[in-house]
Amino acid sequence: MESWTLQFTAAQFFLDFAWLGALLIAGTLLRKKIPFLQKYLIPANLLAGTVGLFIGMNGLGWIDLTSERLGVYVYHLLALLFIALGLRAPKKRLGLSSVKFGLIFISSYLIQAIIGLAIAFILIYTIMPDLFAGIGLLAPLSFGMNPGIAFSIGQNWEQFGFQSGGIVGLTFAAFGFLAAYTMGIWLVRAGIRNGEAKYVNSDEGLSEDVRSGLVKNPVGNSEEKITTSPESIESFTFHIGLIGFTYVVTYGVLKVMEAGLVWIGSEQEVTTLWSFHFIAAAIIAISMRKGFDSIQASKYIDDVTMTRCSNLFMDFMIVASVAAISFAVVAQYWVPLLSISLFAILATWLLIQMMTKSAFNQFRLERFAAIFGNMTGTLQSGLVLLRILDPTMKSPVSFNLVYGSGLALIFGFPLLILINAPVHYFSDINEGFLAVLFTLILYLGLISFFWQYLRKPKKQ
Repeated sequence: MESWTLQFTAAQFFLDFAWLGALLIAGTLLRKKIPFLQKYLIPANLLAGTVGLFIGMNGLGWIDLTSERLGVYVYHLLALLFIALGLRAPKKRLGLSSVKFGLIFISSYLIQAIIGLAIAFILIYTIMPDLFAGIGLLAPLSFGMNPGIAFSIGQNWEQFGFQSGGIVGLTFAAFGFLAAYTMGIWLVRAGIRNGEAKYVNSDEGLSEDVRSGLVKNPVGNSEEKITTSPESIESFTFHIGLIGFTYVVTYGVLKVMEAGLVWIGSEQEVTTLWSFHFIAAAIIAISMRKGFDSIQASKYIDDVTMTRCSNLFMDFMIVASVAAISFAVVAQYWVPLLSISLFAILATWLLIQMMTKSAFNQFRLERFAAIFGNMTGTLQSGLVLLRILDPTMKSPVSFNLVYGSGLALIFGFPLLILINAPVHYFSDINEGFLAVLFTLILYLGLISFFWQYLRKPKKQ
């Protein structure tokens, strides 16, 4: 609940977002000017967050950006991101390839979680007996899902003894971004040199626009629709307002649910409820979209504009999440952070390689790169790697990536509920997380069973 109760002034709020905007400009200029950053296609939002980390209050202290306030922004931007995605038109047909993507995603979640918990317990029973076992579950939350989710869950666990849990989640996310844009770029370039890419013959084929991050000759966007009369309200403003209205509804629904939990005597579940606010936001957004569809009002909602809104929230969220990292927290947890990250990322690489090889005959490199980027960074990371191999998005991989991610969230929803069971329903939290570990292993076995019926296609 700290993300709803932390008090700071309006001046701090607007200055914080002004600084985040300035950092994004700085990140864009760094990408434009430095060849090394162009070589590895490091996105401006990640560069901006890194600059913010070093000159903010956790670094040199040149600008007043604190982990507490940045964490609040990450929390709320996560919900706004899910709302923008949920208000878009629903997909009519998933397709078998998207289902396979979803199963690869959920398998990656499970592998990351199993390895994370296993390493956490090894450390608990050897050199770090006071370590909070749930730290192992922050790996899949930050790598495979989203830094905002990792922060939200980690912060919720702070009341159960996990010191600086929210910041630890953001630190895992930073390690994931590092893997996505180093190992991922290496994978892409090696594949191009080996002739595995379908649409790119050599890594010199990348356009200057892609390398620098700025379009030399901008052109108009013919896909976006203006759905309002500008003398009444700007179309982009209308879409932002619709997102804000949906968040107000989400807040009201959560307050009602909170009152219900208190009424039935389950006050201990209230903080967990608010840590999953992004799921409630997504469900309400999808429900509202269906309502708009039923009364034929959805014609005023443009999917391209909603995608731009989601990208806006994603950029600011990544800047805030990286800038919020604390060097003191890294120093405290460096052993589990480093060991879990290394083994989880390596296992993710091997798992995705094995599953894409067995499931697809076409676009293997494109699919491998996109999934790896998504399962270590964010959906944006996966699309960045894919765009190198498929600049015009001719392949079905971008489609599979987006809808496979949505399917994986459905498959993974029980896991989000499961991971909080140890802190609520076990007198010994370690015993609870051990139970979760064995449950995850069983779930992975079940996924593996179903996978046998989907792999080895004739042509996909």
